[in-house]
Amino acid sequence: MTSLARRHCVVTGVTSGIGRATALKLIAEGASVTGLGRNEKRLAGLAAELGPSFTPMVLDLALPAERERVSAALVRGRAVDVFVSNAAEAVYDSPLSVEPATFRRLLEVNVCAPLELCQALVPAMPATGHVVQLSSVAARFVPNAKFGPYAVTKAAVTGLVDALRLELAPRGVRVTTILPGLVDTPIYDDLPGFVGVRQKLQEQVPEWLAPEDIAETIVWVLSRPRNVVVTELTVMPTGQAR
Repeated sequence: MTSLARRHCVVTGVTSGIGRATALKLIAEGASVTGLGRNEKRLAGLAAELGPSFTPMVLDLALPAERERVSAALVRGRAVDVFVSNAAEAVYDSPLSVEPATFRRLLEVNVCAPLELCQALVPAMPATGHVVQLSSVAARFVPNAKFGPYAVTKAAVTGLVDALRLELAPRGVRVTTILPGLVDTPIYDDLPGFVGVRQKLQEQVPEWLAPEDIAETIVWVLSRPRNVVVTELTVMPTGQAR
């Protein structure tokens, strides 16, 4: 198995949900984490909880200038061994009714931010480096029209990461896409129009995945032997068929 001890990991969206659980799990495995997030207060609390193994960086991934600032700071800092691109936003709206500004922000956070951070971090990654992109089962199957805009962004970033895998294979840098099913995370909180749908989904699938389930999956992927790369992995709760 590949040890995570003393490896430097950059994780986006660390203030809640999968990102927070992943940061905790990586540090428990001996890694150090630079955590990116928008909520400065939560980042400070996480830094106080995790100590010197955690470095917080505040930014709004939807803003190109913020991405450029943080990318430059990361490039100037310690070399990155692992990049976990987790942060994402969601909307529940149909292609004909979604506001253009809302869709543009979705593209900025879910597609442009992962791509630009990869462009900044990957060139200096060692041959033992690893990129993990969180996607969604919605990238493969759109359950209804109102999942369309979100699904499009996840399909787009999945395609980019597939291409990145081809580009980095000669260097030995591993690239993994993880497609979770229903996960009980704050991404659904206060999502307009989703309350009734969530209730129906919970009737069909009473127990969703926990953020810790995905964090454990990420650590498992990262710790595979050097001759193994998990290229794509779908993780769903029992009861969710697709």
